[in-house]
Amino acid sequence: MTKSPTKPPAKPLVKSRAKSREKPLARPLAKAAAKPLPKSLVGQLLVASPQIDDPRFRNSVILVCEHDRKKAMGLIVNRQVTGLDLATMSKHLGISAPRFHSDAPIHMGGPVDASRGIVLHSTDHVLPESIMVGDVVAMTAHIRIVNQIARGKGPSDFIIALGHANWSARQLDEELRNNIWLTVPFSHDLVFSEDDAKNDQWLECYARLGIAVSHFSGQIGHA
Repeated sequence: MTKSPTKPPAKPLVKSRAKSREKPLARPLAKAAAKPLPKSLVGQLLVASPQIDDPRFRNSVILVCEHDRKKAMGLIVNRQVTGLDLATMSKHLGISAPRFHSDAPIHMGGPVDASRGIVLHSTDHVLPESIMVGDVVAMTAHIRIVNQIARGKGPSDFIIALGHANWSARQLDEELRNNIWLTVPFSHDLVFSEDDAKNDQWLECYARLGIAVSHFSGQIGHA
């Protein structure tokens, strides 16, 4: 991706502050035999175990956008904000009413910075401010891409999300060892599902793993 020679500072969609999540999502399940975790899960999907009782993450599917020794960050891709679409959000942002995708749902990307917008999108349209998520999708936190989507000149596939999920150093690794999350390879149709029943993405992940949710055991390990 070619960088702009005079790139202006990125303007966030909405500004906000929030602390990272530190409270455990669920009690650790019985551990499977120790397995080395991958150095980075960027571009992979995290699938919540049925044992997660935290309403913020219950039945969630999260695309990992950053993952290193210091932190991890991701976006929930299967949870929509009730009653909020692109047309309504455009009014809140003070931008022109969308000519295209006015009914595109706004997603709840996670509990951190819950009023800050991030667009997860296909790589057929990127900005100088866009960040590649592995080699599969891009992530942009600039209001310009929302304007382009509203004019029908943006990426072909996108999710406009508010907020994100993050983990402190080694926190995600520990949750994976405790089988709080399963991992599934990235799939375009899973992330950009057009199915209104977004919970189906969670069930579909288990189906692709060949696991019946009703028979889930905390000792199955990772995909």
